[in-house]
Amino acid sequence: MVKKLLIVLGCCIVIYSVYYDLTYGTMPIATPAAVDKTNKTYYNIKVEPGDTVISLIEEKEGTLPVPIEQIIEDFRSLNNGLNPEEIKIGQTYRLKDY
Repeated sequence: MVKKLLIVLGCCIVIYSVYYDLTYGTMPIATPAAVDKTNKTYYNIKVEPGDTVISLIEEKEGTLPVPIEQIIEDFRSLNNGLNPEEIKIGQTYRLKDY
């Protein structure tokens, strides 16, 4: 009798878990990258000690997806003309999502 009760209880837990997972999900919802006025997608990133614009992009992409000149141009356009060598630790900047 106890064995059957445990089996029924276990089945109820499994069914509820599947229902909850399908209804609400258990993984966070990915938010799409933001889009600026020129339809370029970008993401915000906070600079940590030792970071450079190039290292931040390499960290996300693995390798540089475009030439360095293009990265510099995109960084300037997304950050009000700021040069990449002027970034400051603790500040948040926009980087293009390549």
